[in-house]
Amino acid sequence: MDKKELRKHLLTQRQNLSRDDRAPLDAAILARLTELPEVQAAQTILLYLDFRGEVESDGMIEYCLTHGKTPVAPVTFKEERKMIPVRITSLADLREGAYGIREPLHLPELEVSIEQIDLVILPGVGFDRKGGRLGYGGGYYDRFLPKLRPEVPKIAVAYEMQVVESVPLEPHDTLLDALVTEKGVWRRTSPA
Repeated sequence: MDKKELRKHLLTQRQNLSRDDRAPLDAAILARLTELPEVQAAQTILLYLDFRGEVESDGMIEYCLTHGKTPVAPVTFKEERKMIPVRITSLADLREGAYGIREPLHLPELEVSIEQIDLVILPGVGFDRKGGRLGYGGGYYDRFLPKLRPEVPKIAVAYEMQVVESVPLEPHDTLLDALVTEKGVWRRTSPA
């Protein structure tokens, strides 16, 4: 399958999971994620805000807020095709933004510099165990990730049903360092 067909297939599969079916999977993924040494060591964590059946992200935001970490999420600017990291102060402060995805309240004093980010937790449509990630096709993360400090870990969360043998990659795609599903944690050990 090409990227477009694979994306459509995986989105359909994921959206067929009911909220009740996803809840125990989300809980298992959150438990595995919060135990990772990268999460334990990070102070400022860029998270995504879930939509369209993605792994629920509110639990990770609450974890950060209660453990003295700084949760940050993208505010997307469609016209400029870019995202800016903005601190989340409370789940109550999230608003609907670009593409119907929740975003933090965008105030200049809540913007976080890219250099401050210690860890990125990514969403996506599909993943493979070689570090490949299939996004939604907008290229926002493709443009953002190379701006991070090279040592910043990039970890994705997904349901096992989103893991495929191989994701079609392009030269600009950034490889993941780890993938967390309800069944376990996979790490990329080979060099990029």
